[in-house]
Amino acid sequence: MSSQFTNLHPYVAQRMVSLFSQLSKKHARVVEHIRDSAVTETEQDEASEQNAMQDLAVLEEVLRMVLEIINSCLCSSLHHNPHLVYSLLYQRELFNSFKTHPTFQDILQNIDIVLSYFSARVEEHKKGGSMSPTEVLEIIKEGSVQFRRDKLKKFPDLKFKYVEEESPEEFFIPYVWSLVYHSSNMYFNASRILLFSLSAS
Repeated sequence: MSSQFTNLHPYVAQRMVSLFSQLSKKHARVVEHIRDSAVTETEQDEASEQNAMQDLAVLEEVLRMVLEIINSCLCSSLHHNPHLVYSLLYQRELFNSFKTHPTFQDILQNIDIVLSYFSARVEEHKKGGSMSPTEVLEIIKEGSVQFRRDKLKKFPDLKFKYVEEESPEEFFIPYVWSLVYHSSNMYFNASRILLFSLSAS
């Protein structure tokens, strides 16, 4: 859906950037833990380090996913989402430590281009004085009309594949029948229903 985002609410834009912020703090803690355990290695530390490495891999995957969502929105509909650009500008230092990280380097190039462009425009209008959030937002809106999206590297559309469990019918059959029971206005004798628990529905 990220390529179709239009007029994201300021709160939604802030929460997206805030999610990245929280994940990056956790990432820094896990990296620090791995570094510390590498100094004093015991058998117990070795198991802990393996767990930390798994946590790190998962965190990096989720961080990349958040960046891909932001990137997709900027590439497809930057001019429709000034609040996202504002939130990114407001917390632009968050991305600095990831610019040289091999997992995020490619995806951060576009975000960096956008941030550099809008930072320069804001600085140009500042002229030594401070600006209100409304004024900054207006500069972003004006700048996004003039921003050339061909500067941004195009990534493949984001797609997530549904992976079916071994026995999907164990979930779907009771679920579908519970929907039928609750929504169809047909009469069923509740004492004879064996497919699903009425209390759980």
